[in-house]
Amino acid sequence: MKKTRWMTVGLLTATIGLAGCNDQTIEDGQGETGSKQLSNTELLKKASSAQENIKSFHMDSDMTSEIGGMPMSQKVSADIIQKPITMYQKMTMKNAEDGTDVDTELYLVDDKMYISQAGQWLVQDTAELGDMLKNMETSASTEQSLKLLKKYKDNWTMKKEGDVYQIDVDLKGDQLKAFMKDSLEQSGQLAQMKDVMDQVDYKKMEYSMTYDAKTYYPKTLDMEMAFEIQEGTEFTMKNESTFSKFNDIKSIELPKEAKNAQELPNGNQ
Repeated sequence: MKKTRWMTVGLLTATIGLAGCNDQTIEDGQGETGSKQLSNTELLKKASSAQENIKSFHMDSDMTSEIGGMPMSQKVSADIIQKPITMYQKMTMKNAEDGTDVDTELYLVDDKMYISQAGQWLVQDTAELGDMLKNMETSASTEQSLKLLKKYKDNWTMKKEGDVYQIDVDLKGDQLKAFMKDSLEQSGQLAQMKDVMDQVDYKKMEYSMTYDAKTYYPKTLDMEMAFEIQEGTEFTMKNESTFSKFNDIKSIELPKEAKNAQELPNGNQ
């Protein structure tokens, strides 16, 4: 389901900026004198260790995109408990035809996925999602994300700005195509997208990820991508995300109105 793919995206962005180790060094404000030099490898270890301690978090995301001259926008707000995967997500999409907002709520609790749109609740057992749920868990794995991004470490730069560490990446052309292929393979979606991979002209992907200099928890993610999906038709996307409420979310409760949800037919919709 398309809505479920956004869950995967949300979980992946929580860990995607942890890699990019090279020999560059940056100032570590956490030393006794504030002058200790922290290498990217050392920062990576600290961020990885901190990520292992994150049991839950909140994410807000604002994304705008345009395809063939048609603009689209959506806002996503999500509470996520990582193990076992439990979440609440509200997504607001702008209807391109009349400019109205379309709200969708999603809960993933007690081995079931509940979706509400236009006042109607639908439910599906997570067992019927097949490998999709496993792919979500993989996307939330620091180890898996690091394995992917380390392959592109020559494209990363890192610096300390005030109370945050900032990691920037810039990929174009064949490097971006390889990155997208690897990320789709890791998330289990490569088989679905393989036929169109060679039909896309990969223009650019730029993003900047920041981490708190004290806790090493992620704070923000700004990303911009551009592709030409067929001759003369360009797809562009900008995403701004923030992360907060680390380990503050203890449980996610299903609303009463969702308990009489209609069973969703098997298969993607």
